[in-house]
Amino acid sequence: MQQFQSLQRLLIFYALSLTVMLLLYYVTLFDGMKKHSEQHSIDTFYALQHSIIEHAAPVDSEIKRILEQPTFEHLSYQLILMTPSGQTYIHHNTRPNESAFSTVAFPTIGTSASSSSDHSSYTVNSNELTGIITLKSGHQIYIVLRHEPFVVDWISYRYWLPLMVAIVLFFMALLYMLNRRTNWEQLLVYTDNLSSRAKESYTPPPFLQKKSTTEFMLLGHALSRVSYQLHNDYRRIKTLTHRLERLVDQAPLPMLMSIRHGQISFYNQRFEQVFTPPTQREQSYELTDFVEGKDEATQILLKTISNLRVTRTLIVYGLENKQAYQLHVTPWFGEHGQVHGFTVIFNNVDEIFHQSEQLQLHNQQLQLQIDESNEAQAFIGRKLRIPLEKIIDSLEPIDPSTLTAQGKKTLNTLITTSQSMLTVLNKTLATEEVEVRKTRLSIETVDIYKVSKEVSNLVTKEIRQQGLELIYFFAPDCPRYIETDYIRLHHILLNLLKNAISFTTSGYVALTVDRVPEDKVTRISNQPLTPNNDTTMPAQTSYWIRFSVKDTGATITPERKNQLVNILNQSNHNLVEDSNIGLSDANSFAQLLGGFIELSNTVDKETIFSLYLPYPHATYQSVYHRCSQLPHIHLIAVINQPLVAEHLQRLCEYLTISVTIYSTLDRATVQQLKNKLKQDEQTIIPVLLLDYEYSESITLSAHASNKYSEQQEVLNDLVATPSLPKILLSMKLERHIPSILLGQYDGFLTKPLDASLLLSELLRLTLFARKTLNILVKHQYDSSLSFVEDTPKKEILSPLILVVEDSPTNQKIACKMLSKLGYRSIVAEDGQQALEKLKSQREEISLILMDCRMPIMDGLQATQVIRSQGDKIPIVALTANNTEEDREACIQVGMDEFLSKPISKKDLESVLQSFIQ
Repeated sequence: MQQFQSLQRLLIFYALSLTVMLLLYYVTLFDGMKKHSEQHSIDTFYALQHSIIEHAAPVDSEIKRILEQPTFEHLSYQLILMTPSGQTYIHHNTRPNESAFSTVAFPTIGTSASSSSDHSSYTVNSNELTGIITLKSGHQIYIVLRHEPFVVDWISYRYWLPLMVAIVLFFMALLYMLNRRTNWEQLLVYTDNLSSRAKESYTPPPFLQKKSTTEFMLLGHALSRVSYQLHNDYRRIKTLTHRLERLVDQAPLPMLMSIRHGQISFYNQRFEQVFTPPTQREQSYELTDFVEGKDEATQILLKTISNLRVTRTLIVYGLENKQAYQLHVTPWFGEHGQVHGFTVIFNNVDEIFHQSEQLQLHNQQLQLQIDESNEAQAFIGRKLRIPLEKIIDSLEPIDPSTLTAQGKKTLNTLITTSQSMLTVLNKTLATEEVEVRKTRLSIETVDIYKVSKEVSNLVTKEIRQQGLELIYFFAPDCPRYIETDYIRLHHILLNLLKNAISFTTSGYVALTVDRVPEDKVTRISNQPLTPNNDTTMPAQTSYWIRFSVKDTGATITPERKNQLVNILNQSNHNLVEDSNIGLSDANSFAQLLGGFIELSNTVDKETIFSLYLPYPHATYQSVYHRCSQLPHIHLIAVINQPLVAEHLQRLCEYLTISVTIYSTLDRATVQQLKNKLKQDEQTIIPVLLLDYEYSESITLSAHASNKYSEQQEVLNDLVATPSLPKILLSMKLERHIPSILLGQYDGFLTKPLDASLLLSELLRLTLFARKTLNILVKHQYDSSLSFVEDTPKKEILSPLILVVEDSPTNQKIACKMLSKLGYRSIVAEDGQQALEKLKSQREEISLILMDCRMPIMDGLQATQVIRSQGDKIPIVALTANNTEEDREACIQVGMDEFLSKPISKKDLESVLQSFIQ
């Protein structure tokens, strides 16, 4: 079993286990017999004690009769009776084959001896029990009992049976091991046969089912399957190797492989035919021995190819044939990601290079012709297109119904001919400038608030980078929707803002959208503000919108101003300088939209470009929504920019927010402010809005003068007021503000100041104070009416929303969603019911969610009725058709917002927060 050491070790372990178990058994058996003998001696002592105690004063004869009992017949003992008078009697007995007691001794009992009563005790050792019995009469009995010897009766089954069982088990294990050895020998022979010959098909192992276990059968089958699979893999690898050799060696393209450091390790026959490497040389070759790069960078890459980690395509030239090749270098990696070598493929592109050079020469000639043609087309465009556009724009507003038949025919001929000429001209020019100046306008309802916000957002990043301040303001009395061309309006505003930014090195750029006052409407309608009288401006327009772009750039000299005015009035565009093309485009688009651009200067040497646009309809819809909680707020603003202060003042007056604006601070001003706030602390809630740029300018001036200025102390004192909520306003992003400074404020807003975000912050910061104020006012009101008996106390209820919806399922969904958002709701199934419930509960209802498609009276009709009654309650449209046509229809009848079904909880919450505060 030399080669089966595992079976040998297993057999030895089994034999040792049986031996240990036998030893434990016999040790336990003999130990029990010994304890039994000791216990027998103890029981005999107790029996003797009991018998002697029955005699109050035993005599020797009585002791003899006790010892003659059968209990003491087969014991070895020595008993000494000592009377009170000192007389001593000795009795002893020994078993056969035991030695007699050699001496007579009075045993001494230690303190640790066991005792059966107060007058007897004994000790037990491995051979005998020694005890003393003391009677009340004074008699003392000393006794020595030898333990009964235990005899091993090997005939008894408990002695020989375990040994026989262990021997049988050992021989069984030996037979089992010998059988396993036979199985292992068969398996090893079978494995050697598998490795020595290739198997063409799967064959089972030659084990006999009766003489082998299942494990050996399964292992044999597994080895046979593995052998068969390895043979198949070997055949497949051999086939693939054969194919690869044929493909690589007979490939029409030169190929090679190189090791990591660039030495060529293999190349195919085509490479040998093209580059003819010398075979007699025994030294290694590199790629640069056959090709060179087309430029210095490529050559360096070829020499340092070991640093390449990605596939690269290079242009190289053969050193001998001087032909151009497209070189594809691909690294291949090892198991751990390290580069092991490179695969290189050559593609001859010499002919393509020659053709490319000829085409480039031809293209240069064509480009010269195109440039000449473009110059001619641009000249034609400047001379013909703009007059033709103005002719079309002048003809289209003419109403054919006011003309005679001949006039209609003439008008139709002029319009058709002009449009055909313009189409031919546009196709002929085919330049970007023509596309920009197309006269076909897309007039639609445009949200000018949205357009102006988008334009200001587009330039915010550029303004921040230049260290300027952006100011944006949409006047509260300005209509939100007008009929115009969205793309042209967006283009005009963006051009004006970028023009202002380009000429402004410090200060600010401002975009203001407001309605032209009525006292200026007559002047605009009757007197053209620009000398160019052939614009498309309506003769009489009642309503005008003004988009003002103001900047603090370089002072405009009179000569420069005249030049800009000429540009705005320029009809001969070939005189316009390249730097003013954007301004010229903006002016052209403004004229196409029926408006114009005006240039003016302020006394502070600020430049203002104002875009005036007419709008025929006076449907008014405010961007800002008033709230019943706003009058309780007092805004304290510290802003050093007068224009921002002016805009903030107008906004707060419209929203009924009391406001105090300071451009600078001193002790007297702050003390006066604190006194006023202390007087009004029961009625108003103060909030501080601080301009970060103002605070930064004070800090910088203090550092420059090395003194802590009074303004800095006053400002720090105001900011440190614990009960005053504070908002920081800055042109910088929040991450650029020092965290220590941000920690002193409760809110942060970025410039340009967003009115909706400002209102949201004001309501958020004053929420707790407003609740406290409402409770205080209610308590004062209840106290003033305390003399009235049974006066019900009015609770502060959440806003009530009227849900107008004909679908019961949608009703439940909307009401449940409103309940989770903290609003009460009532339901109307159609527009007629909505009008009735609105009439009966108008004071409670804060907002209406109006479905557009309902029986009896739909949402559009109901909204028209509500608006015709002069009710300005917020109405939000609910519709499943999220199209631009539906949105325009909802806006035209007077709805304030638009939500598509299914309703998003986030969108609903945002809309409700914007209208209900």
